[in-house]
Amino acid sequence: MRNSYKAVLSASNNLALAYFRNFISTLLVPVDYTRTKELPALLDVSGVLERKSERLRILDISSPQLLSVTLSVQSKEWDVTYVNPFPPELSDMKKKAGALNIHGLKIVQADITRPETLEGLSGFDYVFSCSVFEHIHPEHGGDALASKNIGRLLKPGGLFVFSVPFYKKAFNEYVEGDAYSIKAEQGQRTFFQRFYDERTLQEQMIAPSGLQVFAKKFIGERFYHDDDITKRVAHRIGFGKKAMLLGRFFNKLSDIFMTESAEAAGLRKPYLAIYALQKKK
Repeated sequence: MRNSYKAVLSASNNLALAYFRNFISTLLVPVDYTRTKELPALLDVSGVLERKSERLRILDISSPQLLSVTLSVQSKEWDVTYVNPFPPELSDMKKKAGALNIHGLKIVQADITRPETLEGLSGFDYVFSCSVFEHIHPEHGGDALASKNIGRLLKPGGLFVFSVPFYKKAFNEYVEGDAYSIKAEQGQRTFFQRFYDERTLQEQMIAPSGLQVFAKKFIGERFYHDDDITKRVAHRIGFGKKAMLLGRFFNKLSDIFMTESAEAAGLRKPYLAIYALQKKK
C-alpha cells in the first residue's frame, strides 16, 4: 500500500512541477517577441476592436492561441471559433480555455486545405490567420489551395485578416528535423515556411482567394543586419535563457528594433505583411 501511494505521489509531484514550469515560463514570457507587434497589427488592420457592441462571428485558423483567447474575452457579443487540424493543438486550446473559464470559444478540428472538413463553417464576419499560411504543405501550392477555400467561410463584406513573413524577394526556409506534422526525410532538410514578396503574395494568396484588398501594413526590422533577413532579432533573444530574462521587456525591445509602414517599399528590411481582404458585398 505504501509503495502504491509513493507511485501516485511521484506522478502527482511530476505533474505539479510541469504545471509550475509552464506557469513560470508564461509569467516571464507572456507574449513572444515578434507577436508583440504582429498580433496588435492584425487587430488594428481588421478594425474588429471598434465593433465590440456588434454581434459578430469570428473564425481563427490555427493562429497562435493567444489570438483566439484575446478575441474571446473582448465582447460577449462575439462568437469565436478556433480551428486546427492537429489534435494536440486542439487539446492544448481546450486546456487554456478551461483555465480562463472561456465557455463560448468553439474548438473544432478542421483543415483549411480540405473543404470536406469545413462543412458547417460559413457566414463569418472575420477570418483571422496569424503566421499560418506560410507553413501550409505542400511546399509548392499549399498556400494557394488554402486561399481558395477562404471565400466560402466569409459572409458578403466579411474580412480575411492574415499575416505572413515578407521580404524584398521571395524565398523558402528549411530546417533540420521535423517541422510541425511533417516528418523529416533522412539526409534532407524539411520545408518550414515561405517568405513572400509582393508578386508571390498576389499570385499565391490574394488572387486565389478571390477577395479584394481592404487594408494592409508591413512590419520591418531596423538597426539589425539591414540586408540579411535570415538574421533576425527574434533569433537572438526569443529563445532559451535570454527569453526568460528579457521576455517581460519584449514589447519595449520591439519598439526599438521593429517599425511599421503602409507600404513595403517604406521599409529597409521588411519582415511581415499584414493584410485584410474583403469578400464582395
